[in-house]
Amino acid sequence: MERPCLSRRHALGALSLGVTGAGALSACGPEDEGFKQADSVVASDGAVPLDSIPENATTLVSFGAQQPFVLVVRGSGDDLRGLSGYCTHNGCALTVAGKELDCPCHGSRFDATTGDVLSPPAPSPLPEVPLTVEGGMVRKAES
Repeated sequence: MERPCLSRRHALGALSLGVTGAGALSACGPEDEGFKQADSVVASDGAVPLDSIPENATTLVSFGAQQPFVLVVRGSGDDLRGLSGYCTHNGCALTVAGKELDCPCHGSRFDATTGDVLSPPAPSPLPEVPLTVEGGMVRKAES
């Protein structure tokens, strides 16, 4: 039994669907910087002044280099904790939404203080990013 050939219309439709799907998937990759619309503190020479990070809040800090965004959770004084600013599901940049961090790609949510997963599909909490405070300046610690 002979199989009919794929018509030009069906072939072009399948190609169009494939290109659209690939474009949508590429928008969800680790290079997606969801922070474009968020205010962040930008490091100069790899450091930010401690007094530019509000106490008792979670602040987005760009330290530059690869995956630059770090969520700095500050208590009082120099009580700091750094968390990755990227979702553990697919690496998309998170947005700060009050006491939560939202992933614009697939809807994961994290606790802005602890980094714990509040809503999947993220499989694990946000990894910690070690920070140091020296001379009133906050830096990512050397690994």
